[in-house]
Amino acid sequence: MAEKTDQEKKQTKAEQLLARAQRQELRDELTENFANRPRLPKNRRRIITFSVLGVIAVLAIIFTTLVLLPASAQQPHGGIAVGQPAPDFTLPIQGGPGSGTIRLSSLRGHPVVLNFWSESCQPCLSEVPYLRSLYARYSASETFILLGINQADPRGDISSFGQTFHVNYPLLFDPGSSVNIEYGVTSLPQTYFIDSNGIVRFVVPQQLTPQTMQQGLQAIGVTIS
Repeated sequence: MAEKTDQEKKQTKAEQLLARAQRQELRDELTENFANRPRLPKNRRRIITFSVLGVIAVLAIIFTTLVLLPASAQQPHGGIAVGQPAPDFTLPIQGGPGSGTIRLSSLRGHPVVLNFWSESCQPCLSEVPYLRSLYARYSASETFILLGINQADPRGDISSFGQTFHVNYPLLFDPGSSVNIEYGVTSLPQTYFIDSNGIVRFVVPQQLTPQTMQQGLQAIGVTIS
């Protein structure tokens, strides 16, 4: 019985030694495979690293430009491009001073300001006192000519509007809004500044302010104080 036990011990020990040798052989094989795996050249790794950093830097610059820097000022625009001839028209005077009709081309030699408006447009009504006050200072010397072109109001309303608000510049009736359409007026108020040669030099597609009025008049060669 003792001999059998010793034999079993020897067999067990032999199996353990074999298993240990197999584990060591497996570790050696894994180590060799890891050492022999394909690796990127150092230069290539550096190129990839710098490329990633460069992309991050570019994105940071773009973010800063779009978010942190102030937006550029909106450029004047309208249906008729700056630098193009102002379309000619003949319209009847329906409010303000004067009577009969006015043809735009007959005003060549004078800077002209066309102010498109409507009685239902609150910003239009808000700018009337400013236009009236400014024109009172310069109409006598004909420094520039101011015309108000109505959009879509009945003919009789234009006349009563001129009387109620003591408008001191001609208010023109535009039958069928043909002139409004030709000038591309899609929102009110909108003001075109036309030089003495009949060329559009500035457009304000919103309510006038003293600053935009001064800019527009300067564009057509008129300086105001």
